[in-house]
Amino acid sequence: MRARSIRYVFGNPGSTELPFLVGLPESVRYVLALQESVAVAMADGYAQASRTPAFVNLHVAPGLGNAIGMLYTALKNRAPVIVTCGQQDTRHLFHEPLLAGDLVGMARPVVKWAYEVKHAADVPEALEQAYHLAMTPPRGPVFVSIPMDFWDAVGQPPRLRELRPPSAPQGLEVVAEALSRAQKPALVFGAGVGGANALAEAVALAEKTGAAVYHAPLNSRMGFPTKHPLYEGMLLPAVPRLLQALSQHDFVLVVGAPVFLLYPYFPGTLVPPGVRVMLITDDPQEASRAPVEGAFVGDIKRALEELVQRVAPREYRAPSRAAEEARRRSEAARSRAKMGASFVLHTLAQHLPENAIIVDEAISASLCLREYVRLAMSHDYYTAASGGLGWAMPAAIGIQLAQPDRPVVCVVGDGSAMYSVQALWSAREENTPVLFLVLNNHAYNILKSFTKAFYPGCEERVQGLDVPHLDLVQIARGMGIDAERLETPEAIEEAIPRALRTRRPTLLDVVIDPTVPSLL
Repeated sequence: MRARSIRYVFGNPGSTELPFLVGLPESVRYVLALQESVAVAMADGYAQASRTPAFVNLHVAPGLGNAIGMLYTALKNRAPVIVTCGQQDTRHLFHEPLLAGDLVGMARPVVKWAYEVKHAADVPEALEQAYHLAMTPPRGPVFVSIPMDFWDAVGQPPRLRELRPPSAPQGLEVVAEALSRAQKPALVFGAGVGGANALAEAVALAEKTGAAVYHAPLNSRMGFPTKHPLYEGMLLPAVPRLLQALSQHDFVLVVGAPVFLLYPYFPGTLVPPGVRVMLITDDPQEASRAPVEGAFVGDIKRALEELVQRVAPREYRAPSRAAEEARRRSEAARSRAKMGASFVLHTLAQHLPENAIIVDEAISASLCLREYVRLAMSHDYYTAASGGLGWAMPAAIGIQLAQPDRPVVCVVGDGSAMYSVQALWSAREENTPVLFLVLNNHAYNILKSFTKAFYPGCEERVQGLDVPHLDLVQIARGMGIDAERLETPEAIEEAIPRALRTRRPTLLDVVIDPTVPSLL
């Protein structure tokens, strides 16, 4: 930990980890979560925002079981998280003592690498290997099981190694020529661009070519500033809508995303007939399954830098977005009286600090958030790449710990909030000044939208889609968080800018229009 400058351990302690905790260096802070999934999500957010490995400690089989869902999300997020888990004492493992289990077998499907240390002397080497595997593209979580009796053994310091990351992909002159010759090119940027810290290079490539820019379907990181005039929006994860958007182009370059992430299923090809498509990624598996003309594997930031140098500049007129912004203002104003999500999010956008970070788990209002909260180069955006719930609130805390000087706003639905509401306690204990903006429609409205779209007439027959009687304000206050319920437009317009100025964790429970949004 000292050698690798690890500042935090995220976890929930157990008996098999006590020897580890007794010896924890004073330079390392133990960030306590009240449930293991919260610990993993906090570490995930920290790892992504700091671009360094985060360290998590879990407790034997039950603790790992609690964390599995968030490990799956960390894998999809490509978050470099080092997970250690306390195994029972090896001297009686044969007898299957309380809490013992096949930890590697449990973890393997949701991590890049899983290993149980066989000899105490190998613990430092195993952790050094875990560090590098977590950081090697495509990044992701790794798992090391450490038996309880190994902590008291004598070991040697780890032999620190430097692994050089991959360079730019080979053969990019083919991509540059295709971009230069295209009459109407498009760039599709995914989470890999934001993860590679390559926004500036993405903007430079777009501005040199004049290409239309899209975000990849359900992108979990900002790959391009959504305020930019060349930005056309996010591609929707359904074949008909993908083909509709991309068929107007003659060349499409996808960077840092799969081709393409879909949900739900529709028949049809992923690539419009007659349109050339190429992919740049740091993931060989992503490249191998992509239905493209050419896939180029290597460092995304360096690839974009090289393309900016190689492509021919193009004369173009940047489109005006004034009419779109006027439409957003008009629609937000019309929804004000009903407390529509567009009004609430437009109000947030009007007061959002220029360097703020948005963490999104609004689910049924997520498309609305992307539409109304337009982000500049100085902003950032995160959501869970897995589609699972409960990630955003603890991840926002980890992001705030990694970047303490930036405002962090977590926009979350009421249903999502209850998956990891324990995170509010950790926010209070760590004094992370996150604004938790809850869009409360008293339901799982995204499921109601799917029912309305694909099973019309059955809306009243599906059980389990309403979530009444939640008092999130009382829950938050019970964990030491400032909280208030907002039920009028005037209250929203006053509370959001006030909460953004407050340098302490705050929850605003906003009662919004429960009308089910249409997916079609």
